Amino acid sequence: MKKISLFVLCVLCALSVLPACGSSYQEDMDFTCLLPQNIDTLDPQIAARSSSYLVISSLFQGLCRIDAKGDVRPGAARKWSSNENYTQFTFHLYKDSLWSNGDPVTANDFLFAIQRALRPETATPSVDDLFIIQGARAVYNGEADPSQLGVWAVDEHTLVVQLEKSYPDFPALTAGAHYMPCNQAYFESCAGHYGLSSEYLITNGPFTFPSIYAWNTDYGSRKVELEPSSTYRGYEDTAPAKLTFLVDYDDAYLSDPVSALVNGQNDIASLTETAAKEAGRQGCGIQVLDDAVTGLLLNPESEKLKEPQIREVFIKTLDRQELLDRRMDKNSAEAMGIMADCVRWGGEYYYADGAAMFAQQNDEVMTEVLPGLLKALKEKTLPSITVICPDDEESINIANGLLVCWNSKLGNAYNIQPLPDAEFQERIAAGDYQAAIYTLRAGGTIPYQTLKAFESSSTPALLKSPEYDAMLHSLSFDLSSYRELESYLQNQYLFYPLFSDKSYYVSSPNSKDIVASPDLTIDFSRAKKIA
Repeated sequence: MKKISLFVLCVLCALSVLPACGSSYQEDMDFTCLLPQNIDTLDPQIAARSSSYLVISSLFQGLCRIDAKGDVRPGAARKWSSNENYTQFTFHLYKDSLWSNGDPVTANDFLFAIQRALRPETATPSVDDLFIIQGARAVYNGEADPSQLGVWAVDEHTLVVQLEKSYPDFPALTAGAHYMPCNQAYFESCAGHYGLSSEYLITNGPFTFPSIYAWNTDYGSRKVELEPSSTYRGYEDTAPAKLTFLVDYDDAYLSDPVSALVNGQNDIASLTETAAKEAGRQGCGIQVLDDAVTGLLLNPESEKLKEPQIREVFIKTLDRQELLDRRMDKNSAEAMGIMADCVRWGGEYYYADGAAMFAQQNDEVMTEVLPGLLKALKEKTLPSITVICPDDEESINIANGLLVCWNSKLGNAYNIQPLPDAEFQERIAAGDYQAAIYTLRAGGTIPYQTLKAFESSSTPALLKSPEYDAMLHSLSFDLSSYRELESYLQNQYLFYPLFSDKSYYVSSPNSKDIVASPDLTIDFSRAKKIA
């Protein structure tokens, strides 16, 4: 579990911001960030990997951005407004924004980015959330001309977006990578190379490439080196001298992430509860995000759990209150579904209407479902499964609670296997598990971003269902549509949410003002360090 008591957390945070005696934080320092995987591309419209998003968020700036609390803030747009029913939004761009080649950033750059993302041949990974725009789905399907798209530039610094229906949270969508601007003339001059190297990319964010060799793709020394962009409107306030994203690095940086932070090999990392506590004791800074839900994950690709009815019996025989009571952090809240606390609907917490989107306990499955299921399987008992979990006291305690329920009700022996965090994550990513105590990150503040985690093409793949994929792609962006997708997942008995949880970003002891956000981006633009 990724929880720290509020008292301990406050103490750790207070200690972590105290600079060493006689030292002070300085600008013009170098910072390093370890990427979890290789970069596929730095083209915002087609990037699909979290590592690419991390770098893109430093290179580019969308109309809006998401801050650490999940609130929407100005990005390239200095302000925006909507009509009374939130079906039309007008974004007013800063007039002094420039691309890294000196060209002005205009409303047409955002218009072209959206038009390009809607070309099927672009293969934009998150294209579905563009379909809230009037005519976007028809343009994507070839049923309408791009000129029918509900996006237009009033002038160089004013962009209007007309929506299919009321959607008050639309500005949050524009923080997504595929909404980020694309200079049409420059893109076309790249002749198919755009975003594949630092030679073929211009940027509008706080950082840019110092040379055409800044993105090293040679295996063993893969990295991206950035410097503050002199054409960025906030250039004078961009504090670091250099920002390096490493793809290739010593395995010890992952096996012992606290040492990597303390020794300065890395400046920020998302850590488990145990590691965060240890890092705090060694002077590291801790940032807490309400962006996760922890629960039981059952692998539908596992041979023993392929049948939905098997998963149904395992989940519906759980004593929910017994599991909730096992939470050692008594400040922890019960999760009402798969959406984390940072996810909003109409500006409020997504489950503010009191919805409870999880399978209800029902021991009648042992008489109504289990006998017929065992007969079909030609078995006397359900298969014995192993629950993997992070190797910390609270996760093990919750996993034991699962076993207590199952052992007493289902007449078989079940096991737990605590694992170090790196191995646990590797097992999940590889699908090498039957059941797991798993923490699902929201990926943003919009319900779509959480639902996309269950799409067949997502990594790690939590579900491989063409039916679910089709439902996601036909999403109508109203609450009933989101709830329909949640109900589908609920009836697949795939992920049983238990606790609203948190993520912990830990920064190196000598650094400060590195800011993580619920949309999995990290802002280094104000970062400072003790020399």
